[in-house]
Amino acid sequence: MTAAPRVHRGWLGIAMLALAATLLEPPAIAAGVGGGPDVALKAAFLYNFAKFAEWPALAPSAPIAVCVVGDDGIATALVETVRGQRIGGHTLDVSRPQDTDAWRNCHLLFIAAAETRRSAGGLGVIKALPVLTVSDYKGFADTDGLIELYVEGGRMRFAINLAAVERSGLRLSSRLLGLARIIRNDHVH
Repeated sequence: MTAAPRVHRGWLGIAMLALAATLLEPPAIAAGVGGGPDVALKAAFLYNFAKFAEWPALAPSAPIAVCVVGDDGIATALVETVRGQRIGGHTLDVSRPQDTDAWRNCHLLFIAAAETRRSAGGLGVIKALPVLTVSDYKGFADTDGLIELYVEGGRMRFAINLAAVERSGLRLSSRLLGLARIIRNDHVH
């Protein structure tokens, strides 16, 4: 396969992420409780975040472990979103870890807003590990979180904390960074 199709698919994913972020209207977001459009949209965002991240030392045949804490609807939607999909030759394995000790085995970890305060200790333990942490908790990217999903003007957006990303050892695509609100917080807890 030539490099051109890979670049095309990469831009297509970014374009779909940007389109999803700009088309969602406020009523659809409110309707998302219990499996509606915002649950599917968040699952799509998580999948695309995985597509534009690089994990150090991820073995070529190893699955990308995607963990969801505190929102079974998003976990279910994510299972449907990733079914049959591969990212760079990796399958995606969605799980719902019950114990914060298991978080160190996740590549991408979504923590629902309702669970974020309860999960602070677990986040502190993994903040220097290559775990792409994502939450819809307000202020998540201002602290130890890497990516925060939020709604602005009726659209789903995301913020990325660059200091937290650097500390984790992960690499995020410049195309993904170009779509994000960037937080430069060098004094992360």
